[in-house]
Amino acid sequence: MEQKTAELVQGTDLKDRKLKLTVTPTLVWNGTNPPDITATIEFSQDNDDTDPPMPGVVDPTTGKIDISDMPVNDKYTDNIDITIKLDASKMKNADGTKLTGKARWAEADEGPYQWNGTSGDLGFGWFCQMNASPPPLYNPIPPATIPNMTLTRKDDTTLEIDDNTPDNSPEYAFCVAFVLEGYNNYYISIDPILTTKNTGSNSFMLKN
Repeated sequence: MEQKTAELVQGTDLKDRKLKLTVTPTLVWNGTNPPDITATIEFSQDNDDTDPPMPGVVDPTTGKIDISDMPVNDKYTDNIDITIKLDASKMKNADGTKLTGKARWAEADEGPYQWNGTSGDLGFGWFCQMNASPPPLYNPIPPATIPNMTLTRKDDTTLEIDDNTPDNSPEYAFCVAFVLEGYNNYYISIDPILTTKNTGSNSFMLKN
């Protein structure tokens, strides 16, 4: 009985895995009057805030998160908390001067969209419906619901995905968006980022 009790207590001490992704946009000014702005994006992984250590799971060009090769560690669950930080350090005005106003993650009531007779706000981020077509493998809109997953806005520079799906779950995509307050809250979305726990017949919890 004592041994079983100890095992149960140990099970309750399991931690979620944590991954921190930093998004660094560089603005592309296609026009200024009125503003016509897009962005190129750099993605980086903050290993200091990733637990347990799992280097190399974020593609710096596409932002794809491949968590299928996470190391085995019996102190952690299959659940993953992904923190997404907005880094505004490379954003400039069209003339190269310091950006007017603040860049921040969008609010929930920003980014209006229309789709097949329906409308709503895309907000700071949303999950995308996967499809079986050739790339892109997702429909950017309308927003999709994925069971056991949430995307929340913590503050102006921090979003968090709470992924409580089981290991070997299907690949999914998500999109995030920021606004430029100095340009009438100009809304810019970042192309969907693909994320996978799927490892075929192998569980990431069994990787070495």
